[in-house]
Amino acid sequence: MTRFHALTDNTSRYLPIHASNNFPYGAPPKLEDNEMDYGEPTWDDISDKFMNFDDDACKCFSCRGWFPTEDCVINHDEEHKAVPVCESCAEGRVG
Repeated sequence: MTRFHALTDNTSRYLPIHASNNFPYGAPPKLEDNEMDYGEPTWDDISDKFMNFDDDACKCFSCRGWFPTEDCVINHDEEHKAVPVCESCAEGRVG
């Protein structure tokens, strides 16, 4: 018979004595209480290499085209940095 238990339970109740961890560093916090703060990126978070302030334009991270700032949205790259993306690329359209 297989028993299912929470990750925060003391495993000595479920496993043989030599296989249990018995929380040598204390019981971990409950996952329900764990909240991560994800702040929404703003245009101030975007690198200057993607912005042209003279023409109020930005360079799309996906297609590398230049578009008016109001036609772009903010997205994340592989390193979780804020980058501008044109509406076509954001919606998955290929133009």
